[in-house]
Amino acid sequence: MASERLPSRPACLLVASGAAEGVSAPSFLHCFTLASSAFNLQVVTPGGKAMDFVDVDESNARWVQDFRLKAYASPAKLESIDEPICAVGHGVAALCSATNDDGSWVFQGYSVTGPSVYELIRAPGFARLPLVVEDFVKDAGASFSASEPDAMHVVLDRHLVTGQNASSTVPAVHSLLFLCGSRK
Repeated sequence: MASERLPSRPACLLVASGAAEGVSAPSFLHCFTLASSAFNLQVVTPGGKAMDFVDVDESNARWVQDFRLKAYASPAKLESIDEPICAVGHGVAALCSATNDDGSWVFQGYSVTGPSVYELIRAPGFARLPLVVEDFVKDAGASFSASEPDAMHVVLDRHLVTGQNASSTVPAVHSLLFLCGSRK
């Protein structure tokens, strides 16, 4: 498995959700595999909560099992991060818990994307969602944009890269690579 710590690589954080609905194993595996070729990776979640993977099947079960044994699989606290951040799909909801000392949202004034309301209402658990990212972002003083449901859509603003859904994973990671390369 990639992403053993190498001193010559820059560090990169992968934001994941700590929500009970879990983290998509195929999407996370794809993101992790792409990013680990260029970065030393660390996972972050709200409060450093452990990730629960969903959509685990025979094609990714071994990878998930091996990943959980690695030191970098223990999430750091999202609230303490000021480096480039990339969040995709439901992982964008993890950003909502990052607040300043005065209670304001860390990403107030940013442009952000994430799952659109139209994408969310199709899911069976929509009524149980603790928050709707699109509504939260707008209420917290940031700009939200989305494309058609299931379409690829990525937003890059300062040190934050967000992707609308799993279809946005590859271009979001490419944007992260671009961002990190431009900060040298």
